[in-house]
Amino acid sequence: MPVLYAKVFVEFENQHAHSILSDSLKPYKIVRPSDWLKTTSTDTHNDAPMRVLEPSKNAQPVELYVDFQALVQYCAHTSIQISDDRFSDFIAIYCAELHKLSDDQLLGTLLCLQQLPTPVSTKVANYMELWNTLDIECCRRIERWPSSQLLLVSDAWYQLGLARIGEFVWLALRRLGRKIRKMPPEQLVQSMFLCNLLRRPVFEMFDFELNLTQCIHQMTLKELGVMAMGFFKTQTPIRSTELLQQFYTRLEAELDTVENITLVSLLKILRYSSKLPHVAALTQLLVALQPQVERVSLLTCLHMALLGCELQTCNDELVERILLRFERELDAARLKDLERICLVIALFNINTASGVERRLATRFPEMLRGRIDEILRYPRCYTNCLQFLSMRGIYDIEQLSVVLEPRFLRHAYRDGLPGREYFHLDSYAHLLGSEYDGPRLTDRQRQQMGKLYTQYIPDRTDGRFKLNSTDRVLLEIRDALGSLLRTTVSLKHILPHYDRCDMIVCYNRQQQRPVPLNVDNCPEDYSGVLLTRQHLLGSMEAPYIDTLIITVAGWNNVIREKERYTGQFALKLKQLKQLGHKTVVILWHEWNALETPADRQDFLKRRLRQATNM
Repeated sequence: MPVLYAKVFVEFENQHAHSILSDSLKPYKIVRPSDWLKTTSTDTHNDAPMRVLEPSKNAQPVELYVDFQALVQYCAHTSIQISDDRFSDFIAIYCAELHKLSDDQLLGTLLCLQQLPTPVSTKVANYMELWNTLDIECCRRIERWPSSQLLLVSDAWYQLGLARIGEFVWLALRRLGRKIRKMPPEQLVQSMFLCNLLRRPVFEMFDFELNLTQCIHQMTLKELGVMAMGFFKTQTPIRSTELLQQFYTRLEAELDTVENITLVSLLKILRYSSKLPHVAALTQLLVALQPQVERVSLLTCLHMALLGCELQTCNDELVERILLRFERELDAARLKDLERICLVIALFNINTASGVERRLATRFPEMLRGRIDEILRYPRCYTNCLQFLSMRGIYDIEQLSVVLEPRFLRHAYRDGLPGREYFHLDSYAHLLGSEYDGPRLTDRQRQQMGKLYTQYIPDRTDGRFKLNSTDRVLLEIRDALGSLLRTTVSLKHILPHYDRCDMIVCYNRQQQRPVPLNVDNCPEDYSGVLLTRQHLLGSMEAPYIDTLIITVAGWNNVIREKERYTGQFALKLKQLKQLGHKTVVILWHEWNALETPADRQDFLKRRLRQATNM
């Protein structure tokens, strides 16, 4: 087993958040240096206290506490570990009598542990007995301690570095969770800090929203950053439209002075929580972020670029500035950062005047060759990078064969089915034809992926699945097409690595009529097979027969307020053409704007005529 260091889980984000609380003039329940001084013994001798070396089982708790303080000072001054065998008998007696200590002495014992030389492991003798017994005794007192004491003791556990190992902080947080709605602002922020620390939500996180809505104006932007960090780390989106708007307003007002970590925390929760009603505020913030690109860190720039991804909202000028910054400082970027900036380039499908996105995408494959250590640690970041780059037509045959090699695949996904990016990369390799002759997924793996990663084919008669708005549009178009062409329009996953199905119309241009799909030759649904013209037409395949693929572009397939598709959807259309199909794209809002059946018929006639002179 790997060594578990005693000062484990010390993370820079948590340290920054804790410093916001400790530096505040508000009455946060933080263990201060003055509290440490109370636990310091005046005995500075370099000899171990005799009562520790020869402990008495009849000693009173007060005497044991004084002796323990002396022992800690001795260890601190001499750098001797508490795990020394000479102290074992005393530690055993002290742990046995720990339940008799007062609340102040119990907290003092916790503070004393922080002054010890850092143990090699949390599991070393004596040290483990001490913190484990302390954890049990603190848990016993939870029900009778007020919120202020729970927060203070929790902070002592955090500063000791054992908050996530012991049980106390989590059980204390659960009890604090009953009182979230009525907490004063400083207790609310500190409770959220503990949620962030543990990465665990309390029973009802919505209570944080309710309270925060009332007291948001009493908090600094830094404190809102701590709240945002907690919401994000517990995977809790902010559901209140009004509260999220307050976050947008406060951040935009203080953009010139906000620190990097606070800004990143706020950008994360805005991205995670924003829905369609927030598009206007999001668009405005993207404009306001442009002057900040050179002031903030490269990591912060990355999160600025990612802000609009969930809502497909891109400010081209902002993204170009960020990409130019990345181009200058690319060597400093981690593999995880490269993965995310590749996502931005791929998703937004941007083509800048400077061409920076093309230069970066071209540099990435060679750069990835030099990141072997990072790739072995984070193999999925690597496979995602290759997927995103392929959306921009950038690929490296050697690296593609590496990730599709069974040994690397097992390294990336030790248990279970490979991720969706493998479905994409394997399909991409297939469409490269003779250019690629490296490893591929097995037929069984593709079949499993076809069943797991593709959405069901919508059917009004199947009561097992509820139709969503995109499903309804798809069925409306299918029915209208069937009525117009007087034929059955099939729904199939032509490209199974894309989750949604498309409509198929086979049309004989010589006879000027549709022809039926060759059902016998077509693989069964959800098989993971890319459907070629041969699959759809069988023996009827001929140059004068077109296979028309009618696909619906939903709002998440189009960059908002831009006349371009997302990178993924653009690649889908390109791959359909590679297979020899002709494409007809119908935007969801175009269809919804048509009021009558006649309007819809006329609309479809125009689209079909443009595609194949039908």
